[in-house]
Amino acid sequence: MKQENKFVAQLFHYLAPFVDAERDLFICVDGAATKQHAGRSASGLLDPDVPDLWLTLCGQSTPIGIEAKIIESGRISVRQSQLCAWRTGGKGTYRPRFWVTADRQLQEFSCWEHSTVATKLDASKSTIDNVAITLSKCKPSHYSSSIAQLALFILCNHRADGPVVEVPSS
Repeated sequence: MKQENKFVAQLFHYLAPFVDAERDLFICVDGAATKQHAGRSASGLLDPDVPDLWLTLCGQSTPIGIEAKIIESGRISVRQSQLCAWRTGGKGTYRPRFWVTADRQLQEFSCWEHSTVATKLDASKSTIDNVAITLSKCKPSHYSSSIAQLALFILCNHRADGPVVEVPSS
């Protein structure tokens, strides 16, 4: 979990100058905390299953969610509640727009649209708490060795109705 938190913090560092500070911003690197506070009267969270980053970019009206995972052997770990909330028929309030991954050394970065990952979530029949989802056969929308390029890809492709734009790698 430590590397995942570092990954989220570094990605937010690159996105922060473009975040609308007047809108909701949730940085949810502790699932247990969101579960404890979601739905309470003093909490801004309606649902405990919130992507690691929930933000609105400047000039946009719709927030985007970014779920970050450390990928090992082509697999990510997804909590059962996330799996249920974010699959195609899920009732989750905060659905990620992007799924981003980094290797444990934070040297390789990938990004998938939620629709790609949702097919994997839909196919899972697992009932255990932490579910391994294999992404190795799903081509990412973006791959690079730079977290700055990953952030740029997200910034260029944040509109749900917009085309995917390839960010050149160096």
